[in-house]
Amino acid sequence: MIKKILIVLVILAIIFAAAVYIYRQAIIQYYGEKFIRDSLPDYIKIDKIKFDLGNNVFSLGGLKVLNPPGFLAKYLLVIGEVKCVYRIKGAILPKGLDVIEISFKKPEISVERLPDGRINFVEMDRFTKSFPARNAPANLSDEAHEAKPVPNPVSQNGDRASKLSGIIKLPSSFGIERGRVFFIDGVPRKQTYEIIIDSVNGNVSISFNDDYTKILSVAFTLQGILNGEPDEKLKWTASLDPKMPKLTMSNKFEVSGLNILTFEPYYDAQSPIVFQRGKFSGNLVFDFDNGNIGSTNEIRLSNIAFFVKQGYETGQFWDTSVPDLVKYFTTSSGDIVFDFKIKGDMNNPKFYLGPISKRALTSMALDKISSYAINQISKQGNNAAGGTVDKAKDYIDMFQELIKKK
Repeated sequence: MIKKILIVLVILAIIFAAAVYIYRQAIIQYYGEKFIRDSLPDYIKIDKIKFDLGNNVFSLGGLKVLNPPGFLAKYLLVIGEVKCVYRIKGAILPKGLDVIEISFKKPEISVERLPDGRINFVEMDRFTKSFPARNAPANLSDEAHEAKPVPNPVSQNGDRASKLSGIIKLPSSFGIERGRVFFIDGVPRKQTYEIIIDSVNGNVSISFNDDYTKILSVAFTLQGILNGEPDEKLKWTASLDPKMPKLTMSNKFEVSGLNILTFEPYYDAQSPIVFQRGKFSGNLVFDFDNGNIGSTNEIRLSNIAFFVKQGYETGQFWDTSVPDLVKYFTTSSGDIVFDFKIKGDMNNPKFYLGPISKRALTSMALDKISSYAINQISKQGNNAAGGTVDKAKDYIDMFQELIKKK
């Protein structure tokens, strides 16, 4: 009798093992999706979750992160597909997932600033805190409903991992493919102004808290093209601390061949000239430290055409006209090169000249001084001046040569 019972138990064990093997896709689909949906905060939405056991891959389709209220875009982030390579925790029934590799396909990020200066990335911390922790199960997709569930491998007394990190472990960096970044700005004009970076590829590092309800830090390096133009290239390297009450972010832009007219709302009010065409390249650094800005920028303008604004035709800047001033910033190749710094409070920043601009203006000043001195001495006669004209020229030439070497 005992022998028969043992045989029956062995057969049952074999049947159970076979059932687990046959329905492993359904088991993983059901409980994998349940773990994810039950644990995600309400400001993160996912349209579809699919597991591919054969390749140890699962994908999240239509992942969306809500934007804080009051901003134009409904979502701060929309990702067409998140593809994850994973390893299953648990020998038979799944206890969770270790995600080894993640790639974001066709992500769209909205960086938005309101007319009152509020920025959606800064507001996200307060926004996410307004969502309570989720306890109730979420609705499952059609794939999960069609899966054949088995008893929950987690104890039914409620003693399951309360933190998402106990179920899913994420890598520290993610790859981005064919993304887009929308800069939506309500400050420079009465109407909202938008700039788009297309064909974005790169890597993003994100640090979360244990239950993945708060972003602790973000860093990324992205490359793309401006407004869909393949010749207008840029690289953006940045790091963000969303825990700070005011914007704390480091940004470096390396740009090449960008259309200067795209940025007209940001320079038009302060510029005495109107650009008709032109490209600009260079390096721009914008560091924001809890509401303060520190910025160093070097820009090269090429293929420039402009005219002086009405009312500025006879205006004098440092005792010279605008066209004459531009001459001192023009290189032998015909490009205009200048640099500048920005410091102070973001709401009232101060602009300063960089070393290249200082050398150009110093050269202009020397020309003005030498012209004035020569004219004055010439009026008195060269002999009476004791050869001062020749000596002044020698000193000025030497000073100009020293400036060029700096």
